[in-house]
Amino acid sequence: MKKLIAGLLFSILLVCLSGFLLKTIAQTLTTSFDVAGVVSSSDTTPFWIQSNRHGIYHRSGDQLLTRLQLHARSDLFDNPQISTQYGADLIARPGSDGTLSFNQAYLRVNVYGVELTGGRFHNSSPIHDEKLGMGSLGVSTNSAPVPQVRIGLADWTSLPFTNDFIQIRAHAAHGWLRGERYTDNVLYHEKVGHARFGGDFPLNLYGGIAHYAKWGGKNNPQFGDLPSGFVDFWRVFFARGGGDDAPAVEADYMLGDHLGAWDFGFFLEMDLFSATFYRQHPLETKDNLKLKSMQDALNGFSVRLHESINFPVRGFVYEFMYTKWQDGPRVENILDDGTRCSEEPERCRDPFQGNENYYNHHIYRTGWATHGRTIGNALFRTSQTPLDQLVDGIDNNRIIAHHIGVDTRLGNSAVIGKATFSRNFGTRDDPFEDPANQISLGLQSQTPISLFEQPVFLLTDVAWDRGDLFGNQFGFTFGLRWVR
Repeated sequence: MKKLIAGLLFSILLVCLSGFLLKTIAQTLTTSFDVAGVVSSSDTTPFWIQSNRHGIYHRSGDQLLTRLQLHARSDLFDNPQISTQYGADLIARPGSDGTLSFNQAYLRVNVYGVELTGGRFHNSSPIHDEKLGMGSLGVSTNSAPVPQVRIGLADWTSLPFTNDFIQIRAHAAHGWLRGERYTDNVLYHEKVGHARFGGDFPLNLYGGIAHYAKWGGKNNPQFGDLPSGFVDFWRVFFARGGGDDAPAVEADYMLGDHLGAWDFGFFLEMDLFSATFYRQHPLETKDNLKLKSMQDALNGFSVRLHESINFPVRGFVYEFMYTKWQDGPRVENILDDGTRCSEEPERCRDPFQGNENYYNHHIYRTGWATHGRTIGNALFRTSQTPLDQLVDGIDNNRIIAHHIGVDTRLGNSAVIGKATFSRNFGTRDDPFEDPANQISLGLQSQTPISLFEQPVFLLTDVAWDRGDLFGNQFGFTFGLRWVR
């Protein structure tokens, strides 16, 4: 309670100081202050209130949220090609599941298009429509940001001598996964690279790959402290086997838990609208690099009208996701003559993980999640099993889902609508007895109003769930946002 009170007092102090700060560096600083309450008909927060919100809302029903954000940007040496950005995003949420934490706290330096960033920050996808979609199979907006140090290109960058026909975007990061986990103090690796082809043509094709890994860590119940040295970092970077101090399977196969995604699609830029089509294939094993599970994918089509078009619907997304195949039914990695693949790996297609289990791993059993939330697509449900009994941290990863997102303007209100229908089958190792059908609907609106002659936004959300995966509940959010 003392920590919560201190956080609230700190928030109020920053709001009081913001007026002074704005007078001194108004050209670089923006601030916002939110107060919002959530009411739910059950002890579960509706899916489209709690999901894809960077983890600011808890999953357990009614709650009150206070949020203060400060973000700034300044050019150095009067050169817009050299700049710094910095910011903080403080969350205070009282209650039995309350928290006082920085959802963001970062410093970024940009030098001629190359960015170096440290801290917690919102990790955006260069491909997906995160505002309207379900979320990437790699890193989405569903969980609190992972603290990390990241270096990469700030935007699409043309390759020399290609006359802008070939552009690339890439970054690499090292981070830390905290919170209650099956293995403590796990390290985080991320590198992503995409290329697009087409230049000034209306149609640009693109392709790329994202590689993530959880590695290192302390106090694993079976293996104790796991390798986390400098040499081990490079083994993880290149997805190589570990040294003599690694668990046997990691020494022979890959050090750490590796996953990622192949990305393919196109961008279409027209006079009236822009459109994107994306197809994302999950990666769990080296064999997936050869696209052996082509059935499994997140497919999406996004359309955005240009600002010059006066039409109430501003954007539309349709997504279809299928992740049931996972390299087919479970089979033992044993050859017809009884030889184990681990004994003669050259005779096997994939001697260690021929059968996938998306977002799960036998050493890093918390799975692809942080602070109780999936880092990737929100439909992959995190298990509520106690850590000492945990087998799969993600208890639902075989999914068929349809999703629609719409961005509209109704009067002076910005309204986002989402509708998701999914059939959920659990995991290969622990399937649901019957498929769990789930419908989740949500409406989010932001309306500018005048309050004490100050610019204020009225924030409202209405959401409804019905089904066997996330349950049946109706809820709403009501809040105010002051922006300066």
